[in-house]
Amino acid sequence: MHTLMIVDDEYNIRDGLVNAVPWESIGVKVVAEARDGTEGLEQARKFRPDVVITDISMDEMDGLVFSEALKAERPKTKIIILSGFGEFSYARKAIELKVSAYLLKPVAPEELLAAVAEAVKALETERERSVRLGETEEVPGLNPVSRATIRRAQEYLDTHYADYASGLESLAEHLGLTPAYLSKLFKAETGRNYSEALAELRIEKAKALLLQTNLKTSEIGLQVGYPNPQYFATAFRKATGLTPSEYREHLT
Repeated sequence: MHTLMIVDDEYNIRDGLVNAVPWESIGVKVVAEARDGTEGLEQARKFRPDVVITDISMDEMDGLVFSEALKAERPKTKIIILSGFGEFSYARKAIELKVSAYLLKPVAPEELLAAVAEAVKALETERERSVRLGETEEVPGLNPVSRATIRRAQEYLDTHYADYASGLESLAEHLGLTPAYLSKLFKAETGRNYSEALAELRIEKAKALLLQTNLKTSEIGLQVGYPNPQYFATAFRKATGLTPSEYREHLT
């Protein structure tokens, strides 16, 4: 499923875009929202959305400045701009930024869905092109390019294991591959699924924090990528046979 972020300084509009549009019907999930461009950049760094819908008129940082900054950091992210202005100067700047769509308010849900679906289609086309150009050999029998890709994947895992949005799709976007192709590469090289490797690394990091710090178990869960304390406890017990508290008690 592809990810979407909504940026608009009007709560009612933002809430409507998040909750009233049937995003799941086109295989899209809203993972973040922001009130202005400044917050939008922070959220984009955290959640790495595939597509961003942004209003053009916002006080803190307007949609065009935000889009330019976002493109500089995440050039593959698709941006759709919503505008209440019809002046050509705004549209011209949006064209220069190569945004996916420039829509005038009020916009119908079906028009917005179509624009996001088109952006997602473009993303998939670009990712498939990346595979054809650089990573086309079959698995198994990894070539040097594929092995280099897996090394990059493991480096990404080591750095981003605590991020809530550090799943296979985020890694695939980072590497410019499709999730399905990356999954095959990762399994062939490491013998594990990416999700298994991520969970194992998070638990190992949690073990170290349990033994080396006095942090609460809920805080440790948060630091290693489990914002829900109960889910952290369940995952930890599944991996070790003990709850985080029991592990700390037995080994300290």
